[in-house]
This record gives sequence, structure tokens and C-alpha cells, in this order.
Amino acid sequence: MATGIIQEGMGRPEGDELSTKAVSDNINMPPELQEAYERVVIAGMKVMFSKESHRVMLKELQREGPLDQRLGKGMAGLMLLLFKESNGTMPPAVIIPAGVKLLMEAVDFMRDTGIGNPTNAEIGNGMQIMIAIILEKFGVAPDK
Repeated sequence: MATGIIQEGMGRPEGDELSTKAVSDNINMPPELQEAYERVVIAGMKVMFSKESHRVMLKELQREGPLDQRLGKGMAGLMLLLFKESNGTMPPAVIIPAGVKLLMEAVDFMRDTGIGNPTNAEIGNGMQIMIAIILEKFGVAPDK
């Protein structure tokens, strides 16, 4: 999995809170993966916000437990579901960048609806949890 797609040392965005735009602006997909990345993000948004499955997302975000755990585990589950639904055709290199983008969309939703206001630390920890779970499921040691 390519984790170098998210720019190293991306720096702190302006303002106090991480935003979807600031994070998304630092995700640079190679041209040959851009279309696949966009398709995965669109599919993830459909799962997160469609009438049929929106309740599942709400339930996940409102569960008991630390917010970073809920964000990370929930988004890892979504990305693994999308990979499974693609019958393995999703390029593995887009899974983590798309997961980061979708995690930020979930953060925006939480902030906009008043469900929660994740801190930058909770968002960062959630991303780390998501990445660790995804790497483990693909048999890649997190230190690789």
C-alpha cells in the first residue's frame, strides 16, 4: 500500500481544526489511480449517506467508546466492505487515501449535525487506527 500518496510533513492547515479541504488538498494520487480513487470516494459517500445505510453510520458514530476508536474502526470497516464489494478489483493503493478522505467527510458530518466535534488529535488517532486495521487485514505489518 502506498502511504507516500499523502504528502509528508503536510503541515498544519490554517485555523484550529483539520478540515476535509485541507486534508484532501494533501492527497496526491498518481494520474493512473485518480479515477479509481474518485470512484471509491463516491462509493463510500453513497454507503455513508444513502437512505438504506445512513442509519448504520449514525449508529457507529454514536456508539459508546473513544471517538478516535469509533472513527478509525468504522472507516476501516467501510473501506474493507468497499474492497470486498469490488470483488478485489479496487487498487489497494487507493484504499488508505480514500479512507482518509471519507473519514474527514464523517468528521464534517459530525460537526455539521452536532453529533460531535472531534479534535485534531482524535482525527489523527482515528486515521492511525484505520490504517493499522487495513494494513493488518492485507497482511502488511504497520511498520512497513
